[in-house]
Amino acid sequence: MWFLGSKEKAGKKPENVSLEVIDPREADGHCLITGNLQIRGDVYFSGQLRVDGRIDGKVSVYEGGRGQLILSKTAVINGPVNVTSALIDGTVNGPMDVMEKMECRTNAIIRGRVLYGSMHITDGAKIEAQCKQRDGQAGKQDAGSSTPGPLLATRSLASKSGS
Repeated sequence: MWFLGSKEKAGKKPENVSLEVIDPREADGHCLITGNLQIRGDVYFSGQLRVDGRIDGKVSVYEGGRGQLILSKTAVINGPVNVTSALIDGTVNGPMDVMEKMECRTNAIIRGRVLYGSMHITDGAKIEAQCKQRDGQAGKQDAGSSTPGPLLATRSLASKSGS
């Protein structure tokens, strides 16, 4: 039997296959939305997504997957963003949820709520957003303990008063 230009031998898979069907949530490739492309609708990806164009809709990593968003200085996203990590040098108009590291470069403009693991902001970036850092310890305490997480102000006052 012939399969995509290679002959399959009895009981063996072809060695050179030019087309393979895989689950997109398991793909770890690179995707590009060029500067002359505008998408209206939701975009789901895994691996790395570089956006030079415009997306009017949600940008999200496949459920259970990992993905890095790279936004060039000409890029615009109008909608929510939910990714593992992000390098932003363009414009995001909408809420962002970045599980790990977020880097905002000189041309970055972010408008909306931002939830992040860690953030680096370069001079010139404009963050017009409510920003909140993820607190991994608080989530663990809430799940397994009835005592509230530590508050920095409370600890500071308690140590000064001697209690």
